[in-house]
Amino acid sequence: MQIHVLEYLERSSALYPDKIVYQDEHTALTFSQVKQRAKKIGSFLCSRTAKNQPIVILSEKSVETPLLYLGVLYSGCFYVPIGTDLPKFRMNLILQTVQADIILTDSKNVKTAEALGFQGQIYSLEECESEPVREDLLQKRMDQALDTDPMYVIFTSGSTGKPKGVIESHRAVIDYIDAFAQTFHLTQDDRFGNQAPLDYIAAIRDIYLPLKTGASTVLIPKKMFSFPVKLFEYLNENRVTTICWVASALCLCVELHAFSGVTLETVNKVFFTGSIMPCKYLRVWQQALPNALYVNHYGPTEITASCTYYVVDHLVDPEEVLPIGIPFRNTGILLLKEDGTEAKNGEYGEICVKGTCLALGYYHNPEKTRESFVCNPLNTAYAELIYKTGDLGAMNAEGLLEFHGRKDFQIKHMGHRIELGEIEGIVRAMPEIRDCCCLYHEEKEQLWLFFVGEKADNRSITIYMRERLPGFMIPRNMVKLDAMPTNFNGKLDLEALKAQMRQG
Repeated sequence: MQIHVLEYLERSSALYPDKIVYQDEHTALTFSQVKQRAKKIGSFLCSRTAKNQPIVILSEKSVETPLLYLGVLYSGCFYVPIGTDLPKFRMNLILQTVQADIILTDSKNVKTAEALGFQGQIYSLEECESEPVREDLLQKRMDQALDTDPMYVIFTSGSTGKPKGVIESHRAVIDYIDAFAQTFHLTQDDRFGNQAPLDYIAAIRDIYLPLKTGASTVLIPKKMFSFPVKLFEYLNENRVTTICWVASALCLCVELHAFSGVTLETVNKVFFTGSIMPCKYLRVWQQALPNALYVNHYGPTEITASCTYYVVDHLVDPEEVLPIGIPFRNTGILLLKEDGTEAKNGEYGEICVKGTCLALGYYHNPEKTRESFVCNPLNTAYAELIYKTGDLGAMNAEGLLEFHGRKDFQIKHMGHRIELGEIEGIVRAMPEIRDCCCLYHEEKEQLWLFFVGEKADNRSITIYMRERLPGFMIPRNMVKLDAMPTNFNGKLDLEALKAQMRQG
């Protein structure tokens, strides 16, 4: 039985040593190169840290990033990715939560790491590769490995103003990658076109599926998505066959008329996730690429990227709403009503997930872990852990799961799961702000901020947020109020704000 993700790399590097596994605009790395360089990083870390310790990776989107991830895994530790485009404020919140002793980065970003005021050791990739491979140290760490060992911590938005670190195990990722590859018949002939930032959960498919199958991943520069015609040309040039993108990226290609300029020559699998895919956009893709496979995915970070899927087997109607489908192998779905009983077909219930896909919890956050990871109330025979997603769903007549929105103020926006409370917490900390409320317009996929503060204005708030939040969390619509509306019992009148939001 496989117990460690690196077993993928060991097998594929033996089968395809000279084949490219990762490439970006400037560099391409073969399986054997990745294995050898990752072992050097792992050896370097083995002599400087104990097993199962967090190692922060501060990096850009390049082939060096998965190289650093794999190096950390060789050392028997787990990685915490931080993109260099994150605001310094958010980087520091993550560092405070993780309490790591080591940051790994490349030579270009050493100064960025030093500017964070980090008290531990900062090592560059070049420094890590300056020492030889120590097979004895690596083997010792591998002999001690468990499939339940942590593999990574990826941070999501948190309702209290602090991001939550989702910690995932090797077992969860192995089962997910195996199920994904088997379900969709992925082989060494596939070439993935990576869209997601490498510190985002969706990127695990682009990083680990090639290691499993012998395929290759092309890292697409972020700038390409502002010019979809050039993006399509890039996909053709690099013979990309498979894309696993957030729905908003696919929609943008349609909105900017990419298909009128370029024909995609090699893409034959289109997976989409992150938010509801409007069928009016999907239909354009289907008409342009009628022979491609189209698959809708659903799942939060807490269950290893996606837990259900729906294969679109027909030309969609523009007004159609796609189901989120059926669970992957070794994954179970429950729909629980407010009273803890199971929802019947057609009834709404909270989507709850069980199986090896579940995260180990939230790093250094036992309270939130206990809230979201609970014992299955339907199983009174033994303790069976489930994850409460906070999403509402219903099973249709065909036995397919349908998504029906959020129970709370956590939303999906631009492929990211966001706690509106985190945005509010940041804005409320601004001296000029008396009060605020953040809402999400689902139809228009827009974040709205209502605020009270005589000396505050849209520009000053935007500047303040840009220093503290990633771009996808900054509301583009801001409304200044004299006072927040209240209902008869003095509580915030959300319905009044929602009505104002809908009116535009």
